[in-house]
Amino acid sequence: MNILRIGLLFVFGLLAGGCSFIIDTQTSNAAEQLSQTILNYEDPATVSAALPTLLIVMDSYAQSDNSSGDAKLSAAKLYGAYAGAFVEEPGRRKTLTSTAYRYARDGSCKEDFKWCDLEKLDNQSFTNFVQNLEVSELDIVYAYAVAWLSYIEAHSDDWNAIANLPKPQQLFTYVVEQDESYDHAGAHLYLAALALTIPPALGGKPEVGRQHFERAIELTEGRNLVTQVEYARRYARLVFDRDLYHLLLTGVLASDPHQEGLTLMNVWAQQQAQILLDDESDYFD
Repeated sequence: MNILRIGLLFVFGLLAGGCSFIIDTQTSNAAEQLSQTILNYEDPATVSAALPTLLIVMDSYAQSDNSSGDAKLSAAKLYGAYAGAFVEEPGRRKTLTSTAYRYARDGSCKEDFKWCDLEKLDNQSFTNFVQNLEVSELDIVYAYAVAWLSYIEAHSDDWNAIANLPKPQQLFTYVVEQDESYDHAGAHLYLAALALTIPPALGGKPEVGRQHFERAIELTEGRNLVTQVEYARRYARLVFDRDLYHLLLTGVLASDPHQEGLTLMNVWAQQQAQILLDDESDYFD
């Protein structure tokens, strides 16, 4: 499915939630400063090298007997996002996304009992559950959906995992319905990837994916360059639209990556854009 790579869209924003659990609440300003420093850092490789240490520290908090549901959900976000952004080896991805999904289940259940054993619901019961969600639960919905989808992709050789794919899709749809700009329009990008997972000849919906990408660009005013990169990677290549592919990627390279809260992921996006442009002739010729 190749959905995990979208995790990079959110790993840096999700860090903002996680940092508060490794710094005493009395020094919350320091936590916020650390988050912003990471978000605006210009070297993804340095952040990649630093994140494993943060994972271990967060583990110590999330596993403690008195850890909050919020702490476990923050750990779930970071584990899932790190696996998607920086881990290529399939075995490690399975391990990390399994941990992310476990923390998402435990954290959401601790926040509200109704989330316990959510993955065991049949399709109709799950639909009823989503229909009765409240907007105040948006953070839980999104964290759970990201962790679940990351788990499913990493375990794509397990048909029992694949069978649950429509469920996180429903959760992302709920996020869009409640606040489509949430997390830099992240739910739109996940829905775009899901729509483009299956080739058109096999019943895929490339135009639905395109609409999600276009809406995400509109909502972020084009500041989130990862959106354009994924639009080129997932849609333009799928429909063999070379002009769109080239336009999107050259536009990314010509853009100023320095945007408050987006600089690090924009630098990564420009690196990816150059790789994709270098492969353009091989793919389209």
